[in-house]
Amino acid sequence: MRVPMIVISPWSKGGWVNSQLFDHTSLIRFIEARFAGDSADLVETNITPWRRAVVGDLTSTFDFATPNAWRERLPRTTQFLPPDLVRHEDYPVVAPAEQDLPGQERGARAARALPYTLHAHGDVRAGGGSFRIDFANSGKAAAVFQVRSAGGAHAPRTYTVEPHKHLAGEWNLGSIGLTQYDLSVYGPNGFLRAFKGSITGRGRADLDVRAHYDEARLGITLTLSNQSEQPAKVHVRDKYRGDSVERRLRPRESMSAHWPLQRSFGWYDFMITVEGDHDFAYQLAGHVENGDDSISDPGMGGAHLED
Repeated sequence: MRVPMIVISPWSKGGWVNSQLFDHTSLIRFIEARFAGDSADLVETNITPWRRAVVGDLTSTFDFATPNAWRERLPRTTQFLPPDLVRHEDYPVVAPAEQDLPGQERGARAARALPYTLHAHGDVRAGGGSFRIDFANSGKAAAVFQVRSAGGAHAPRTYTVEPHKHLAGEWNLGSIGLTQYDLSVYGPNGFLRAFKGSITGRGRADLDVRAHYDEARLGITLTLSNQSEQPAKVHVRDKYRGDSVERRLRPRESMSAHWPLQRSFGWYDFMITVEGDHDFAYQLAGHVENGDDSISDPGMGGAHLED
């Protein structure tokens, strides 16, 4: 569950967004980072090693190196003045008759660099009896992957992966009478891998999808391999730009395509489908971190990134 936190200081001015995972222990750890030093008695012993690995200490929300790189222009506050200074009686609060969920504020904000570089690769195991997901973390901070199965066929799972480590999970399908899989993997800062398809059927797609980050040029390469014995017409749609790439793959043929992400500041969202198999759909979304500051998700902010 995400709740807002506002950090106000001379070292955090500018309306920055920071999507690193924090919780109530982050405040304690920030005090530790500032004052503990070699004083072991100032380190809170009730914070578990797991929480110290997964949750940040708030230091990434500050810019201690160049806090005065530019001068901030503050908005006028006259619109917040009360219309009058007369005391008014309380009045009953009545909920609106027609209620709607609040919408995302339009636009994007400057965002701090994050320590996450995450991967999740899924494939149907030989024989079609199960689906396997491999989780990998090549970043600087431990991360938790949450996996949910549509329809409640499997209980939700979580996987904690340390930096430069990997784990794998397997979901039984055939043994419990399932012919389809629909699994979604969620991670920090909008990381998403969604796998949907069928394990039976003459015309079912059998496509292997792998993502490779290009931190130096801020891009991403998708490698698609047709593992079936029949041709597959593959569609890759870039949901940020709205354009698509189509390619007909022969049996056992592979293709690779590179997408530059400078225009979206490292954000990506791809939907991959195969013509003739309406059950197959893979989605890959997230943000490529290269150590530099970026912006918040422009897609959520309603920005149009078409050329």
